[in-house]
Amino acid sequence: MDIIKRIVYRCSSGLGAVSAVGYIAIILICIFDVLLEKLFSSPIQGSYELVERCMVVAVFASFAYAQAKKAHINMMILIERFPRFTRLFSLGLTSILSVGATGYTAYAAWTQTGTAMRMSMQTGILHIPLWPFYLLESIALYLLALILLVDTIFVFVAIKSDKFNELVTEDYGMILPEAKTGDTTD
Repeated sequence: MDIIKRIVYRCSSGLGAVSAVGYIAIILICIFDVLLEKLFSSPIQGSYELVERCMVVAVFASFAYAQAKKAHINMMILIERFPRFTRLFSLGLTSILSVGATGYTAYAAWTQTGTAMRMSMQTGILHIPLWPFYLLESIALYLLALILLVDTIFVFVAIKSDKFNELVTEDYGMILPEAKTGDTTD
C-alpha cells in the first residue's frame, strides 16, 4: 500500500510541475501583452484565450499535488477532539464523499473531451482545439480521485492500526486528545 501511495504521489509531483509551468506561462503572457501594447500599441492577439487555456492547465494540474501535500483545507478543529474510532471514521466518510465527487467530475471531464473532439470545439480567436485541455483536466481529476482513495484507505486502516494512525495524524496535522493527556487507550 505504501508503494502505491509513493507512486501516485510522485505522479502528482509531475502534475505539480505542469501546474507551475502553466502559472509561469500566464505571468509571461500578461507581461509581454502589456509591454507590447504600451511600447508598440500591438498586444498579443488572443492573449485572453492563451491565459484562459494556461489557467485550465495550472489549476487542474495543481489539485492532486495539493492533496499529496495535504494543502487542502480540512476542518479538523472539531473531529480531532473525538475518540480515535469516531475521529477516523468521520474523516473516512467525508473522504469517501470526496472520492465519489471527484471521480464523477473526472468522468464528466472525460465525456466533455469526447464531445469536444467530435464537435471540433475550439477557441474563438486563435482556434485552439479544446479537447487537449479537457483531457488534461480529466487526467488530473482522476489522479486526484486516486490520491483521495489511497488517503481514504489509509484513514480506515488507521482505525485499527497504531502505525497508520500516526501517519494519518501527522498527514492531517491533528492534535490528538491522547497526545495531550498521554492516554493511548480508546
